[in-house]
Amino acid sequence: MHTRAPGKGKNRIVRWIRRLAFILAVVVIALAVYLRPYHQQAQSYDLSLIPQANALPLEGVPSHVVGAILATEDVRFYEHHGLDVRGICRAAVANVRGKGPKQGGSTITQQLAKQTYGILKRTMERKFVEGFLARRIEKTYSKDTILSNYLTIIYMGNGYHGLAEAALGYFGKPVSELTVEEAATLAGIIKAPSALEPIGHPERARQARNLVLRRMAAEGYLPSEDVDALCDTPIHLARDHV
Repeated sequence: MHTRAPGKGKNRIVRWIRRLAFILAVVVIALAVYLRPYHQQAQSYDLSLIPQANALPLEGVPSHVVGAILATEDVRFYEHHGLDVRGICRAAVANVRGKGPKQGGSTITQQLAKQTYGILKRTMERKFVEGFLARRIEKTYSKDTILSNYLTIIYMGNGYHGLAEAALGYFGKPVSELTVEEAATLAGIIKAPSALEPIGHPERARQARNLVLRRMAAEGYLPSEDVDALCDTPIHLARDHV
C-alpha cells in the first residue's frame, strides 16, 4: 500500500504560507506606494488652524448633548485614533443593504479636518487625504480639543455654524439649557443640514431627531423607557420661527 510521506503535507502547507506572505507583502508595498502622495499632501496642512480661540468649552455642554452628537456621528470617538475601521465597515454594509439614510463612516476628527481645510469633494483621493490628516490631528490634539472645535465649526443649517449658534438660532437658548429632545434635534441636522433643519423641514427634522433618540438609547446615553415619550414631543422652536 502506498502511503504519503508524513513530511510532504506539512511542506505543502509551509509553501502556501510563504506564497501568501509574499503576496501580502507585495500588496502592502504597492498600497504604500499608491497612498504616499496623499500622505504627503496631508502633511502640508497647517495644524495650528485647528484650535480656535472661540471654541465651545466642553465644561458647559451637558452630557446628554455630547451623547446625542456621539451616538449619531461617532460613537467610538474616544476609542479610535482618527479613523474608525469598524464604523466604515458598518456604514458600507448599511449602504449596500439600502435601509435608512446613507451612512458615511467618517469620524468626528475626519469631519473636523474636512470643515477646517475645505476638503469637501467626495472623491476617493480626498478621503485618503482626509484620513491621513485626521491621524495627524489625533496625534497633535486631545480628544476634548478636537470635539470642542468640531462643535464650534460644524454647519447646522440656516447659516448657523456650530452648536452654540444653532442652539440660540433654533431654540433661543444657550447650549447649557438644551433639553434632551432639543439636543437630539440638533444632532439630527448634521448629516444633511439643508434637508433636515427644523425651520423649513419640520417633519424631516422630527424623524431625524427620533432616530437620534433611538441611537442614544441603543448606546446607553438615554434610558430606553424614555424614548417613546420623547419621540412624541413636538419640536418647539424659538418664537422667531413659529
